[in-house]
Amino acid sequence: MRISSSLSLLSLIALLPACGPTSREDAQGQATWAACDYYAGCEKIGSGDGKEFEDRKECEVDMRDFFQGSWTANNCPAINEKGLDTCLERIRSTSCSSAADFLNTAFFVCGSGAVCQEEAED
Repeated sequence: MRISSSLSLLSLIALLPACGPTSREDAQGQATWAACDYYAGCEKIGSGDGKEFEDRKECEVDMRDFFQGSWTANNCPAINEKGLDTCLERIRSTSCSSAADFLNTAFFVCGSGAVCQEEAED
């Protein structure tokens, strides 16, 4: 019984950091993963005509660079959780056949004005 209680307490302690605000780096990672899932689902990763990226690794490097450039320490001191959730959901639901939909998602729905905030909310 004592071991079970200790394990439960350790499990709770391990989860506590996940309950806090999302760091800019974690948000960039989540957006990178979602964007590369989008590209994979739209068959834009691989060799051949119409492919954006040679492989998943290239996608991840390029998308991480994009989100790091979009959400910098200067323009994105903290993450707006609701804005990030909206961005991630929109990436997942963006049409593969519409360049305008993709650009709207990348620059407006996932832009710093929608995803970032001045300081962390308590």
